[in-house]
Amino acid sequence: MANWYDLNGALLRIDAEDEALETPLDIYLEELRTDALDETTDFTLAIARGQPPSPPAEAHVLFKGSVPEAEICILSSHGDRRWFFIPNRISLEYSISERSAQMVAAPGYEWFTGATAAIQAIYAALCATGQALVHAAALSVPGTNEGFILFAPSGAGKTTTALALAVQGFGLLTDDAAVVTDRPTAKSRVSVWGLPRPPKVHRRTAEMLPMIGRLLGSKWNSEGEQSVSKNALKSVIDFIPGRSFPLSALILLGNRVVGEHRLEPMRKADLLIHLAKDNISRSPLGVLNDDLERFQRFVGLVASMPAYRLNVGSDLSTLGRTIAAAFMADQATFSA
Repeated sequence: MANWYDLNGALLRIDAEDEALETPLDIYLEELRTDALDETTDFTLAIARGQPPSPPAEAHVLFKGSVPEAEICILSSHGDRRWFFIPNRISLEYSISERSAQMVAAPGYEWFTGATAAIQAIYAALCATGQALVHAAALSVPGTNEGFILFAPSGAGKTTTALALAVQGFGLLTDDAAVVTDRPTAKSRVSVWGLPRPPKVHRRTAEMLPMIGRLLGSKWNSEGEQSVSKNALKSVIDFIPGRSFPLSALILLGNRVVGEHRLEPMRKADLLIHLAKDNISRSPLGVLNDDLERFQRFVGLVASMPAYRLNVGSDLSTLGRTIAAAFMADQATFSA
């Protein structure tokens, strides 16, 4: 069976032996499914069931350790090919230059196709089509056709801040998986969109944002989080993953402060350091070619965009007004 997915104008084709192998990827891709008028494709992912093959002996180990779904995972590389391997569970081999990937899941472990291997495959498809996956939230500004990216390390309050803005009328593209595309528009040479996966909400976020908290159940994971369904979110906020917006600003989330919110210009070099530390991998072989290309894209991104540091103050309910006012001021400056 074959299905096509629209990655902001680039077509991803997934060929799976059966529905059970492809359905786990719906958490990331279901809303991007599209009808292909012909069989043109920009990246192909084939998924089969069987014994996951090990990486070849000549491959260099880049990482060996745990991932959320397994204690042992091996990421390796040889030439322009990469392998993601969890013994007796799943394997993924991909080539960005060849625009193709092959995934093999062991019988009984079909759900592994929608875990870390899925993110690796989507990462490869985006890189192959001139796009970059960024660990960041992305939102659109009310009353405009503009978007911005909100950066912060995991656990720094990125999801809470993004959801607080969404409750106040901002469009939520994603809370954690933004995609930047070098595709010129009338207002910007770069656009941003988000992968349509449901946010994970922490207990504290649920307490601070009752409108979101009411959507959650009583089961929390070991980190005090639970996912909120996309349909439930859409009932209370403008949740618009997959839709692209011209990118207008980059915002780094700083420490909370007492009193008024602070949104101030920051040094672009400092923002680039934060962006690289959270998004560029270093391996025993150094920084690999695809990460070097992503870094170069990030350099151009930071150079071309206004950069701000946001320190959220005491009253979350007024945060939206602070950011909207800053965007309106920028628009007035640019149009003067």
